[in-house]
Amino acid sequence: MVTPWDRDEDWMKRFAALFLGLTLCGVSVASKICDSTATEQLEACAKSNYAEADGKLNSAYKDLLSKTTYQHKNLLVTAQQNWIKYKEKYCQDAFDATSPGQEAGIDRWSCLEAVTRARERELQYFALNDDLSDFYHAVDFVARTYEGGDRDKVIKKINFGYPSKDDGLWLNYVEENCKLASAMFHEDRLTCVARQNFYRDWSR
Repeated sequence: MVTPWDRDEDWMKRFAALFLGLTLCGVSVASKICDSTATEQLEACAKSNYAEADGKLNSAYKDLLSKTTYQHKNLLVTAQQNWIKYKEKYCQDAFDATSPGQEAGIDRWSCLEAVTRARERELQYFALNDDLSDFYHAVDFVARTYEGGDRDKVIKKINFGYPSKDDGLWLNYVEENCKLASAMFHEDRLTCVARQNFYRDWSR
């Protein structure tokens, strides 16, 4: 049987909207709402929000690094380095896509903030052994509603076509991060990759 879910070509966006409706947990919301009508002020606000997110991320990373065993530390450092490379390239592309338009700077800072808050959420997972119930609740709801309760089918759909083979920086980050998740929590790779893709798509 073909469900509305199957017919939705952009179903990851729909899944993300469902996630927001099911929970207010997860990645922190922006500290300030940027509602000025002046481009310069909007960009300054977006930059400030990113600075706040970056500060929280750096604090979370240093704290986790100080508590991580030697066995896991190298994986954490490599994953973080790969994530930084991905973040810079991904958000520079967001800037280039609208440059030299007036909103190019806003797009870049907003992108940096969203990606950074998603990474902070991931570090919370490692630091607190958080069960990421927000993600799994969304997966289970979709599985019950559209896939006869089969969570594996939902995981496979999240991973289908994500990421593209030419997205090398994202692939490198996910690979190292999922090695860490496996080493720390024995999380299977497909679920880990799905989780990364889900939060990545949600932060766009």
